[in-house]
Amino acid sequence: MNQEKLYNDIIDNFQKLKYALLDAQTFSQEHYGFPPIYYKIMETDEVRVNAYKRTFAHFNNLKGKVVCEAGVGTLALTKHFLPYVKKAYLIENNPDLTDFIKAELKKNGWEDKVELIIGDAMKVKLPEKVDFVIGELMSIYCANEYQVQIFKHLRKFLKPDGKLIPEKIINTVQLGNALFEEGHTHYPILFTRHWPELLSSQEVLNTIDLYKASRFNIKKTTTLKAHLSGTANCIYMNSLVQLTEGINFTGTDSLMPPTVKLLEKPVDLKMGTRVKLHSNFTYGTNLDMAKFYL
Repeated sequence: MNQEKLYNDIIDNFQKLKYALLDAQTFSQEHYGFPPIYYKIMETDEVRVNAYKRTFAHFNNLKGKVVCEAGVGTLALTKHFLPYVKKAYLIENNPDLTDFIKAELKKNGWEDKVELIIGDAMKVKLPEKVDFVIGELMSIYCANEYQVQIFKHLRKFLKPDGKLIPEKIINTVQLGNALFEEGHTHYPILFTRHWPELLSSQEVLNTIDLYKASRFNIKKTTTLKAHLSGTANCIYMNSLVQLTEGINFTGTDSLMPPTVKLLEKPVDLKMGTRVKLHSNFTYGTNLDMAKFYL
């Protein structure tokens, strides 16, 4: 397609596309997870995939290791370490992907070193300890996805010197003002013109150490400084992911995009003053259920 025409089409549909990313990333029971288009969004995200490829390379491509990956999907990450490992336990909750995964394993000659487990990763019992547990079952703040719960369960099968990929998530927050259409309490940023008007400092709300995290409900109070006067009606959310020390992923439109979430009620801010943001949310539930208020 002509590049100018493609860009013109996007411009013509900027506003219509405001919630397109939200729809594409919304969990549906009908397919045991995300819509089919989400797999395509993921596979074509070079920033996301390359962050994991750099991590695998850092660990010598996991050569000769025993590995467990949760939520393998269409093997977007798996295919980058599977040629090198000694043994892999691959977990996928979507039974509709079974035939695809088995065909890919057979085509590449990986069948003999893979045990495919179709089911809930939080109920899996591995027959041996593993060197690595891998999983990118993440959403902004882990509010929708079960990253924390799954790693809490699977890390019991990790060898004493084993590694989690990723290992840490740092959630940051700012106050802002944005337009929300009726029926919406949040949306991920797809285009910069959908950013909120940012009013405050950016602060760390909480840090998730995936080697230790055991609490799923988070109640925090965070102090922010108003850089501008104005009415705050939302927070601007970011999640910064440490895959391993020195190799990071800080969000793209395919995974953990910066997200705007409505406050319980708007509050007027005065430049230079400090305010306390109260947060109450639970990992692996729904961002609509999360409450943020001043």
